[in-house]
Amino acid sequence: MSRINNITRAIFALLFLLFVAPLRADEVRVVSSSSSTARASDDQFELKVSKDLHFGGGRVTIDHRFGDLNVRTQSGSTVSVRAFIRSSHPDIGKSIRIVAEEEGNGVSIKTIFPEIHIHGGHVSYSVDMTVTIPPNAQLTAKNQFGETDIRGLRASSIIDNRQGSITFADARGGSHSVSNAFGGIDIVDVDGDLTVNNSNGAITVNNAGGRLTITNRFGSVTVDDAKRDVTIGNANGAITALDIGGSLKVTNAFGNVKAGTVNGTADITTTNAKVDLANIQGSAIVKNSFGSVVAQSVKGSFTADCENSKVDAANIGGNVKIDTAFGGVTLQNVGGLVDITTSNGNIKVMDSGAFTAETRFGSVRAERIRGSADIKGSNGGITLQEISGDVKVRTSFGAAFISGANGAIDVQNDNGAISVERLRAGGCKPIVLRTSFSSIRVTLPENAGYSVNARTSFGHIRSALPVTTTSAGDDSLVGTIGRGGCRLELSNSNGSITIERE
Repeated sequence: MSRINNITRAIFALLFLLFVAPLRADEVRVVSSSSSTARASDDQFELKVSKDLHFGGGRVTIDHRFGDLNVRTQSGSTVSVRAFIRSSHPDIGKSIRIVAEEEGNGVSIKTIFPEIHIHGGHVSYSVDMTVTIPPNAQLTAKNQFGETDIRGLRASSIIDNRQGSITFADARGGSHSVSNAFGGIDIVDVDGDLTVNNSNGAITVNNAGGRLTITNRFGSVTVDDAKRDVTIGNANGAITALDIGGSLKVTNAFGNVKAGTVNGTADITTTNAKVDLANIQGSAIVKNSFGSVVAQSVKGSFTADCENSKVDAANIGGNVKIDTAFGGVTLQNVGGLVDITTSNGNIKVMDSGAFTAETRFGSVRAERIRGSADIKGSNGGITLQEISGDVKVRTSFGAAFISGANGAIDVQNDNGAISVERLRAGGCKPIVLRTSFSSIRVTLPENAGYSVNARTSFGHIRSALPVTTTSAGDDSLVGTIGRGGCRLELSNSNGSITIERE
């Protein structure tokens, strides 16, 4: 029995040498081999390959396929290659080669598969590889059909995977490019400029120290804690960018955009998505359609060009300019000027600088405006309260109500009532009110001085304040209230005019 076993061992040894021969001694060093069938994948061939090469500087280039690729760093001048070849068919497993060579500009590592693998039928095979390189080595790593995990680099890198996830972590120095086609990308703690490209998979970046540029399709993008400028382009996936040390530029379609704590300007362009901005230290610029826009705490100016979008903004330090259609606008606490143009949507502004608005088929409401208010509207009511400057309104088919204005008032309405009250005392504040097919009501302080010229048709004129008339009739009243002097012109067609005492 012992003799048979010895013969058997000799036969296996001979077969072993024949299987390994195609790998060539100058390419690999065989550590161990096995023909165990106990693995879940029913591998009939397993082979471990190991090689160490001297690295004299330059770049390590890895061209790998059909298996996981791990790259780590360690001090010294050695590049170590450890590979594990597995195949369900021994002939194919024996034909897979790992070629590692020292070159004039670095080290090259390549996995070579036999041509037969293209026509291999139901045969399975893989090569998992771990490469250890010096920290200062530049790296080009390509992989297909496997996970890629690279950590600890201290020089520039180019990482490209076609089918499988990528993990890239703890990189310092130089610039880095990471690309994938079908699989997620997870990047953590990378210093230096970083470019990330993906086609079908999520991208996550945490703690990026340099400029960051991301391009994706069909997958979400999440950036948290980027020290410098960030540029993100996506097509079909949500984008989240938080704690951005520089400016942020986002282009997207069919995916919500959320940006918070941006130290520079936030420039967002998207369609069919919601945009949510918060704590922007610079200005915010948004272009959107078919999705709401929310902006909270923007230190600079805020500009929104939207279509079919509702816009809500609060705590804006600079000027605000909004152009939208088929969506309402709500603003609160704006430090600068406000300019809003919309159609088919209501406008509400509280606590802002001078206010200009133009709308159709929607109401306008403004309170506590530090400056003038200039409103053009139709088919909706207008309410203005506590306006410190002049008021100018042009509207139709909606009532205009003005209370607490501190400047001149000029309102022209068609088919809508006009009501003016609680005028602030001090100085001459001319009032000109014109409408048709509705009423005019103005309430004046008891000590006011106005030169009155009121005319109407098919309506009456009534004054609760004494008027020293120069001419009066059923449809006109000309004279003075108090000392006179300040212009009060009231004109109506098919409606009444009432002057009341405050």
